[in-house]
Amino acid sequence: MRILSIIVGAVFVFYIGHGLHSNPRWTWSPGEGEVPRDVVAMYMDLAYKQGKVDEAAKTFFSPKTKDNVSGANILPGGKAFEPAILQVIAEGFNVAVHYKVKPEAGAAAEYVEIYNVKGGRITSRERIVAAPSTPATPSGSAAAEAAPAQSTNRQ
Repeated sequence: MRILSIIVGAVFVFYIGHGLHSNPRWTWSPGEGEVPRDVVAMYMDLAYKQGKVDEAAKTFFSPKTKDNVSGANILPGGKAFEPAILQVIAEGFNVAVHYKVKPEAGAAAEYVEIYNVKGGRITSRERIVAAPSTPATPSGSAAAEAAPAQSTNRQ
């Protein structure tokens, strides 16, 4: 009886091991087990900082990724750059990254990219582009009128 128990146990172990190695539903991706925020950070590092756009897309995008950014427009000026991250918002499977591109990397602009990540892969990316805004400052006599009057009397 003891030998039968050992044989049945060994069969189960081999069955489970075989299933783990040959199961067609088993998928591996570099972002497997990572939170969506980290998957996007790894993608941006490989694509933008290192300039390996094709490798990053092959590695991190799922085969059915919806992407509204054309291949020619991924890197401003066509060269690698370090995005100046202004804000990252991650909620569930969605990650929004707001960043600036410095003028030396190409045309200065601000971008907001919205990613959706499932199973360690990026399933969609949407990019919103805006030229950087410069705050309007009043000058001349208009500046004096715009500034509130301050009292310097102390008692």
